[in-house]
Amino acid sequence: MNIQELRKTMMLAKKTDPEKSGVLAMLLDAAQKLAKNDGNREVEEKDILAAAKRELKMAHQSKDAGIDTGNTISILQAFIPKTKSVEETQAIVDALVAELPEKNPQLMGKVMGSLKKEYGEQLDMGIASQMVKKALL
Repeated sequence: MNIQELRKTMMLAKKTDPEKSGVLAMLLDAAQKLAKNDGNREVEEKDILAAAKRELKMAHQSKDAGIDTGNTISILQAFIPKTKSVEETQAIVDALVAELPEKNPQLMGKVMGSLKKEYGEQLDMGIASQMVKKALL
């Protein structure tokens, strides 16, 4: 979602869902701060995603501390792409490693770079890294 879509969604929610509007305003503010701190540039989708992840983490911490977060978590989760399952990740890693000329741990960086480029936020890179390391041994 880009900044214009976020603003539009926030304004529409203002009348019908004040809680959602508030969460989106908080998200917009956090994304703007990230962009400003990174060279005073315009807000990009990556800023919205990073802000959503950070705000979601804080909402989970608040909930764990016994603070009522209302619908904040579910609202923020809508901005974070779903990651592939462990089984799907394993299949992707296996297919990529099968294309290599040899299984060599020194190729880990190349494989991880390919995964990041092709799948980005769709994979949990921590899990993928463990799978690649095991597959290249």
